[in-house]
Amino acid sequence: MISIPDPNAILAMLRERGHAELPTVDVRTGASVLDDAIKDSSGRFGRPVIVSDGGPYNTPAGPVVDRLAEQLGDCPVIQLGTGTVRADEGTVERAVAEVGDDRLMISVGAGTLTDIAKVAAQRTGSRHVAVQTACSINGFIADRSVLVIAGAKRTVVSRWPDQLIADSDVLTAAPAGLNLAGVGDLSTVPNAVAEWQLAAGVGHGPSYDSAVVEPVLAAMPALPSLARAAHAAEPAGLADLARLLAVSGLSMGIVGSTAPASGTEHAVSHLLEMALTERQEAGAPHGMQVTVATRLALRVWQLVDRTIRSTRPHVHVSEESTSRDAVALAFAELGEKTVEECWAGYSAKHSWLLEHQADVEAMVNEWDAFTMTLSLPTPEQFDEVSHASGLPTRAEDLGPGYDVRLLFWALRNSHLLRERFSIVDLADLLGVWSDETARSIITNAEKG
Repeated sequence: MISIPDPNAILAMLRERGHAELPTVDVRTGASVLDDAIKDSSGRFGRPVIVSDGGPYNTPAGPVVDRLAEQLGDCPVIQLGTGTVRADEGTVERAVAEVGDDRLMISVGAGTLTDIAKVAAQRTGSRHVAVQTACSINGFIADRSVLVIAGAKRTVVSRWPDQLIADSDVLTAAPAGLNLAGVGDLSTVPNAVAEWQLAAGVGHGPSYDSAVVEPVLAAMPALPSLARAAHAAEPAGLADLARLLAVSGLSMGIVGSTAPASGTEHAVSHLLEMALTERQEAGAPHGMQVTVATRLALRVWQLVDRTIRSTRPHVHVSEESTSRDAVALAFAELGEKTVEECWAGYSAKHSWLLEHQADVEAMVNEWDAFTMTLSLPTPEQFDEVSHASGLPTRAEDLGPGYDVRLLFWALRNSHLLRERFSIVDLADLLGVWSDETARSIITNAEKG
C-alpha cells in the first residue's frame, strides 16, 4: 500500500533539512474537521468575513456558507459569483474593496475563488482560511495565484493561507468530475518536474530541489486508487487526495515558482482557457485539460530526444523581430492587449536565451547524462495511468468547444505564452518545432 504524505509532516521535514523560511500553514483534512477548524481560527484572528463564489456547497449538516455565517455570529458574506467566477483584475479589486483591511477572511469555493482570495488577503493584510470545496487542483495552498491579466493567464505572487480546510464531508458532495480533475492535475507532475530540471540545467529559473518533489513523485502509483475514490465519493480516499494535492501545492510555494507542478501541459491548458473565454464558451476542468496536454508534452520530449541523438543539432535563437512576429501571429485573435502581455513574458525569455545560448548548447552536448536523471514516463506508461484512472486522453473527451484544431494551436504556441523555459522551447531552438511537427504529435496522440 502506498503511503500518502501529510503536508504538515512534509513542512516539518523540510525545516529539518534546512528550508528555514517556510510558511506556518495549518492543513486540516478528514471527516468533519470544518467546524472545529473555524472555531480555532475565529478565536485567534480578526473580524470574520466569508468570501464565496456562490456555489451550492453542502454537507449533511447543511449548506457550508450558511453554517459558517451562523457559527461566526452572522458575519457578512461576499458573493463574487453565481457558482463560477473569473479571476480578472476587476473581480480582485472588488474582493479587496469589500473585504477591507485586517480581517479574518474565510474563502469557500473552487480554485479560482481561492486564487482571488489569496491575492485579496495579501493586499488587505488579512488572515485567510481557505475552505476547499473539491479536490480539483493543487493550488489551494500555494502562495501563487493564477489571474487573467490583459486576457492572458498569469501566475502572480499571493499569500499563503493561514489554514487550509479539506473536509471530506464537503469534498464528497462535489461533482465526481471535479475531484477526478485533481488526479489529473497530479498526473502531470513528472513532466513538470522534468521540465524544471531542464530549465535549471541551463540556468533558467529556480534551482532544482528534489526534496520538495520527492514525496509527490513517490505517490504517483497511488493515482488510480485515488481516482476510484473520486468516482465513488469515498471520504477517506478523498482526504488522501486532498493531502497529496496540498503537498504538491506546497512544493510550488517553497520553491517560489510553479515549476514543480507546471510545465508545457499547463501552458497548453492556459491557452485553451484563453481561447474558450474569447469565444465565451465554457471549458473543462483544468485538471482534465492538463492531462490531455501532458500526453502531447511527452511526445515533444521524444521528438527532442530523437533529434539530439540522431543529428546533434546546433542551437539557434531567432532574431527579436522574428520572435515578436511569431507572438503577434499566434495570439492576434485574442486582441492587441493579450499580444502585448504575452510578448512581455516571452521577450524576457528571448533576451535570456540570446545571452545564454552557450548554456543551452552545453545541455544538448550533455544530453545522455542529463536524461539519466529524469523520471519521465513514456506516453504509453502515462496512458496506462490515465486509462486506469478514467482520465481523458483526446480533445473530444474534454467536451464541446474542444477539437484537434484548438489543441494544435495551443500546443504549437505554448512556448510563446510565458517566460518559463520548456521542452517546446528546446525543440524550437533546435529547429524542429514547426506546424508539421506539432500536427504530427497531435495526430499521434489522437490515435493512441
